[in-house]
Amino acid sequence: MNKPNFKEMTRKELKKYVLSHPTDDEAIRELFINRRNPNAKIYPYPYEMSYEEVEAIFKSKINKDKN
Repeated sequence: MNKPNFKEMTRKELKKYVLSHPTDDEAIRELFINRRNPNAKIYPYPYEMSYEEVEAIFKSKINKDKN
């Protein structure tokens, strides 16, 4: 079976493919690495942060999603 061309797929099609093929590293890499939003906020690795910093991030995200 031939794999689809991930670069030609829409983001929606690629998400659907990844959901049905969760072990396909190539598809996952295309979706989460190659197509990541360049303006996305980048957080440090949680183990390098204090508990309070991690808690503040989660609380702000929860409050943002409520609005």
